[in-house]
Amino acid sequence: MPIHNVYPNKHPAISAPDLLQSLGLVVDVEISVPAALSKALQGSGSKVPLAQLGDALIDTGASCCCVEEAALHALGLKPIGQVDVASPNGNRMQNIYVARLSFPGTPISPLEMQVVGVQLNQGKTLSLIGRDVLRHWVLVYNGPMGCYTISF
Repeated sequence: MPIHNVYPNKHPAISAPDLLQSLGLVVDVEISVPAALSKALQGSGSKVPLAQLGDALIDTGASCCCVEEAALHALGLKPIGQVDVASPNGNRMQNIYVARLSFPGTPISPLEMQVVGVQLNQGKTLSLIGRDVLRHWVLVYNGPMGCYTISF
């Protein structure tokens, strides 16, 4: 089973446990069009949109993977349905898309899956990794060491 260890080090002056508490479980993510759409665009001579890069926050409270909707629009993706999403701000209907998620600099395999388009409004946070992805991973949060491990 492949393993990916993450040791946050964005602020060397802050202790690792404090940094992990402050940042949360964050991994780089690249959101792109699904392989079939990329192939169809290339076959028709159309330009394939550039992947959207940012942070993915691992969120054990999210039942499904969510992606900043503006990034999905930038990729030219069209909704395939809607779902009622509950948040601290109440329930809201959100669009569902099919997208490709990859994790640059890690051995984590890319995923093509349904994602919910949301408005994160959190700067670099591009995606929330929910339990639909976590069901395929073993996740170990090591607070005292200030790191976490993903096995898949």
